[in-house]
Amino acid sequence: MYNIMIVDDEPVIKQGLLYFVNWEALDCQVVCDAQNGIEAKEKLGSHSVDIVLTDIKMPGMDGLELSKFIHENYPAVKVIILTAFADFSYAQTAIKYNVVDFVIKTNPTEKIPDAINKAKALITQEKDKEEKLKLMEQKANRRLSEICEKFFKDVFNGILVNDALIQSKLTELEIKIENYFVVLFDIHSISNENSIISAEDYNKFMLSVSNLLSMAFKSYPHYTVAVDRTLLAAIISFKNYNVPLCTQTLLMTCNEILSMADSFMRFTISIGISQMQQNIPSLPVAYQEAKDALNGGFYNDNHVSVFMPNTTPAPSSPGQPHYFAEKIVGSLQLENPSEAIKSLESLLEEYRRNKEPIENIKVACMLIASYCYRLLAGFKLFAPELADSEPEIYKQIQSSRSIQSLVNILKQLIKSIAQVIASNDKKFSYLIQETQKYIRDNFCKNISLQIIADHIHVNSSYLSRLYKKETGESIIDAINKYRIDHAKKLLKDPANKVFEVACAVGIEDPAYFTHVFTKYAGMSPKEYKLNNVN
Repeated sequence: MYNIMIVDDEPVIKQGLLYFVNWEALDCQVVCDAQNGIEAKEKLGSHSVDIVLTDIKMPGMDGLELSKFIHENYPAVKVIILTAFADFSYAQTAIKYNVVDFVIKTNPTEKIPDAINKAKALITQEKDKEEKLKLMEQKANRRLSEICEKFFKDVFNGILVNDALIQSKLTELEIKIENYFVVLFDIHSISNENSIISAEDYNKFMLSVSNLLSMAFKSYPHYTVAVDRTLLAAIISFKNYNVPLCTQTLLMTCNEILSMADSFMRFTISIGISQMQQNIPSLPVAYQEAKDALNGGFYNDNHVSVFMPNTTPAPSSPGQPHYFAEKIVGSLQLENPSEAIKSLESLLEEYRRNKEPIENIKVACMLIASYCYRLLAGFKLFAPELADSEPEIYKQIQSSRSIQSLVNILKQLIKSIAQVIASNDKKFSYLIQETQKYIRDNFCKNISLQIIADHIHVNSSYLSRLYKKETGESIIDAINKYRIDHAKKLLKDPANKVFEVACAVGIEDPAYFTHVFTKYAGMSPKEYKLNNVN
């Protein structure tokens, strides 16, 4: 159905055109009308119009001026001019405005169908041409994208190593990158015998990640490369060499992608971010840094790691700053903000003593903040104003002028998140709060439903039903999940043996501990320790 606008200052003509032309037979509908060109201009902005049927002589703005306006502002709209014999020679000047046809006013209803069909044919022809051009452009873009992807793969894999050849290819492909990061996204499914991820779902998810990257970095030159089926690389270029500010942008985007993965539920993403590089020959270096970051942080709870060069790490603090970030988050999970603050102050004091480069300190602080916000996202009850403060926190970190100001910013963030976590219990009844508190305080002991019920002086069957109703899980599941979460942290210390960790979380039988751990973690304690040892 084609949309028609009628423009004429004579009501009789307008009414005649509206009622004496069989618009339906022409596959058309009149969607609006106007008395002159000025009114027509306004209505073109608020109506979808395909064809304008206009008188040539009208007060205010005549048909010729309207044709010019449509030609310059709505080139897809076709114009048919109504004219009298005396105006015909004058109307020829409208040809340069691509007017489709002229219809003599003496008996317009007979000639209008031919003019409308002519306009429709032009619209169809132009749409077909536009569609063909679009398809050709899409094919060309796909081909160029494939060539660019191959180029980056060859550089990453060390196939292209000659600087002059690399620069020549960059010029040929019109690739311009400077002040760039390489970010690796390892995307894998959470599948078991009862949950098989289809290739279609997997491809859709990969595409959604790629699209999110494109949207997030639309203001920056960037390229995405499918390194293999599960590994996506992004090369993101920034205008200025401002490492903290650019890292802030990357961390926020990565957290968005991680949140999207969480909502998808069937996929997990691990992210590795390189240092900022300034020249093309450093691409393989940046790629290796991103891989090292990915390998070093693949199994951590936050799933995002920034490559940090080894400077002067203390023997007691392996994996800085990720080690401290995990330690801080772990303390917050155990509702011990003072211990989290102690870990923070310990790290920054070490940086102060060693005169760590300011750039590295700020990146480390942003990474810690990122871990904290990821923890916050894991709680169903949280303060939106705190979640929305993430961009501002990153800005404060990157504009800080002293280590003490960084301590103050992160201490306040830790305290705020601790308050949110503490308030998370308030959505439950008093009995459930007391049950959860008892689990937190006594998980390392031999506890059971009956022991907890006796402690809070309530019938065990009633407590079991109430806990399930309010939390959606059984008390046994709650105890085991808390134990396994704590066990994961202990297993990351290479000095801790599996049987020692089992005893530390209240399970004296190592075989039973292995059974429980595997059930909730998806792998055995030994496998987890092997993959996560610091």
